[in-house]
Amino acid sequence: MDMIRYACVGCGGIANNYHLPALARIEEARFALACDIDEERARATASRFGAPEIATHHEHVMQRDDIDLVCVFTKVDSHAEIAIAAAEAGKHVFIQKPFARSVGEGRGMVEAARENSVEIVPAFMHRYFDESLMAAELVREGAVGKLQFMRQRNGCRNNPDSAPSYGGAIMDIGAHGIDLIRAITGDDIVRVVARMRMEDGTGEWATTDDDVREGRDLRGGELNAFMMYELRSRATVTHEVQWSQAAGTSRFQTEVFGTHGTILLRVPRTGADLAYFSAADSDRPISEPVEWVTPELPGRELGAAQHETLIRSLLTGDGSAQTGEDGLAVLRVCEAARQSMVSGRWETVLGEGGLR
Repeated sequence: MDMIRYACVGCGGIANNYHLPALARIEEARFALACDIDEERARATASRFGAPEIATHHEHVMQRDDIDLVCVFTKVDSHAEIAIAAAEAGKHVFIQKPFARSVGEGRGMVEAARENSVEIVPAFMHRYFDESLMAAELVREGAVGKLQFMRQRNGCRNNPDSAPSYGGAIMDIGAHGIDLIRAITGDDIVRVVARMRMEDGTGEWATTDDDVREGRDLRGGELNAFMMYELRSRATVTHEVQWSQAAGTSRFQTEVFGTHGTILLRVPRTGADLAYFSAADSDRPISEPVEWVTPELPGRELGAAQHETLIRSLLTGDGSAQTGEDGLAVLRVCEAARQSMVSGRWETVLGEGGLR
């Protein structure tokens, strides 16, 4: 195979503004069909990005023998139905976050892909930004020494009333932060303690306690949340998530602290995407002046690294793309966070990570 022919199911903003422009720049990828329940929206997307056909139901996509990859850019409610149908039709799946509504639902999607020998790839974009890739490389190379602490912040300028329809702040924008923590540290989150607030100041959310305990549905309606994680290495991470912030600050900011180095991503008020300090000598006096390095980043176009990795992995089978296990790993952290909100205690993240 020298070409991946793909269909887009869900022709909304994330498809038109991020995924499809990036895929259109890849010679080995060909847009075959645009699908949306809104025919006008499907037609507009097909016209803009050159798809020769449209559909208004995903079943039509599954009947096509000339489609190798189904890109699922709908809201989470339909993810499992579409992903499983695609897998059973022998098609690879690229799926927007949140991966699924529950760990059980996500596991069914992964099993369907495995049983039909296709790949299911979650679409976590933040780990593929230039600054994120360089931060992960610096950590792997030992530039910060042994990881001790990390601070992750995710914030968006969303309408407060829209949080429940996206599953709440934790599952929607928090999922990006959880995946980025795993990508940069190369480690699994093993324990979680969490607190959150609704707009009215209560600590309750749309999901019932029984749903959380039994793993039926991880969606909520929270506007902000605070989580503390323990990694397998015993390093500590704090994670702050804000659904609706007035200033329009960066969608994420990250601070990484090690025994002899620090990395900052999306540095506030400086315009720098990444700055770091690394001391080769761990015995260096703490009082010595610090010289920060602001490296020149590759400056790749938005989405290039993620989508090039996806297409290359599907064509060559080199395993470079994320897997369904990565999607499940994020859901497991969300599940433990929900359970912690009910119990008020630290909760263990169950299951294997499947790091990429």
